[in-house]
Amino acid sequence: MLVTDGIHMVEGVKGAHVYLVTGSQLFLIDTGLPGQEHRICDYLRANGIEPCALDGIVITHYDVDHVGSIVAMQQLAKCPIYAHTIEIPYVLGQKKRIGIKRWLPLATRPYGKLISPTNLRSLVNAELFKDWEIIHTPGHTPGHIVLYRNGVAIVGDLFQGGEIRLAPSYFTWDIDKLKESAQAVIERPLRWILPGHGPATPASSHWLDKLQNSIKK
Repeated sequence: MLVTDGIHMVEGVKGAHVYLVTGSQLFLIDTGLPGQEHRICDYLRANGIEPCALDGIVITHYDVDHVGSIVAMQQLAKCPIYAHTIEIPYVLGQKKRIGIKRWLPLATRPYGKLISPTNLRSLVNAELFKDWEIIHTPGHTPGHIVLYRNGVAIVGDLFQGGEIRLAPSYFTWDIDKLKESAQAVIERPLRWILPGHGPATPASSHWLDKLQNSIKK
């Protein structure tokens, strides 16, 4: 489904939403649960894009419902994977995630095993994203990021769509940092919020004001 400005929400994917960014560069943002690579590829081909045409795949953060199919997509697309420098040690298994996040891969095992990618690059100064502002938004995870361009924010699990609310506290690494990150994003001009969960949502002042009030609590 084309949402806005050449950005598609890939239909039929289980887990978190997958976004396809088209234009001068082609890249995916997140990959859903394990086993979703064929659904992603079917969507690409339905839009005239072969997987090998992708320039890269971006990880908003390392949760299994966002990165479960990342290795399979990397193998099909033969492209690099990008994440925030702080998130990379968690992706590579060099640091353990805190609390309930440590057990999420086991909870989603019926969909397949979570496998760490190999060709992993830092988003810092990556030429592929020169048209985008990569905003470090710690809180949900230490290295969570938001991609922002021309009033469109692809927010991962910083917000949930629909009523534009913060990610649940029980899945959040640091709630105070989450609120700081949310504030940093909503201070920018916004037209669309594209979340990992919930519908793509026009950034109305009504929902943004409610979100602002929740941040202050």
